[in-house]
Amino acid sequence: MATPFATHRQSFPALQTCGKKRFPFRLACPSFIYPAGYADNVRHLARFVDEIELLCFESRFADSLPAPALIRELAHLARTLDITYNVHLPTDIWVGHADDGLRRTAVDVLRQFIDRTSALAPTSYTVHLMPSGPQKDVRGWQTRTLQSLRAVLASGIAARRICVENLDYDFSLAAPIVRQLGLSVCMDMGHLVAHGVDLGMFYADWRDRVAMIHLHGVDGGHDHLPLARLAAPHRDAARQILNVCSATVSLEVFTFEALNASLNDLAAQWPKQKAEWG
Repeated sequence: MATPFATHRQSFPALQTCGKKRFPFRLACPSFIYPAGYADNVRHLARFVDEIELLCFESRFADSLPAPALIRELAHLARTLDITYNVHLPTDIWVGHADDGLRRTAVDVLRQFIDRTSALAPTSYTVHLMPSGPQKDVRGWQTRTLQSLRAVLASGIAARRICVENLDYDFSLAAPIVRQLGLSVCMDMGHLVAHGVDLGMFYADWRDRVAMIHLHGVDGGHDHLPLARLAAPHRDAARQILNVCSATVSLEVFTFEALNASLNDLAAQWPKQKAEWG
């Protein structure tokens, strides 16, 4: 019998390696690997990974917020395909901006996306906190960001489900916000490598809060590349962390070819038998 969500389903090539329940960590990948929507991507990817990172990068378009019908379909797919989700919240907003209107808009956007996707029981929500304004106004930015995120948390979401991602600024600027509000950390290894930050030292500082790891290759300052483009010393450091962390690990690349190569590469680094992990 057809499901309530039976629609035209596109056919795309399958990944070569299955990473589902294979690693000593939960493996995720982004929701836009194939040139199709969320649901078709989930259908094609769910048997290869443990979790899907739902990319909600933009908020400015009329259809940016996932429709209720889509949320119901994604929930149905999660139940039938044994998959979980995490959500990457919009990046085109400024929670710490000096302009009150932009800041209120940012809070509203975050609350809308969290509320709309809550039925999917996401394991975490990744957020970007971009410093804005003059460098000498760091304290002002921190204060405004704290106020905005408190307003987001007032909707009832647990603070630990919000993961602050390290970007291209000194993460120590966000550290007081993370610690004061009890937030989690999304450790983007590629961003750290691209900016010369030691992976082991960063993880040691934040290991009790790292709930999400973004893993991808880096070459010449360019990131989100296939995993093979990560230099050997960084690969070794990443492997040591992945062997002991309890975070979800998302292969954050955005094409089929890059994901296929990265998944093959990752699988080659770990034997299949759990007894041999570590």
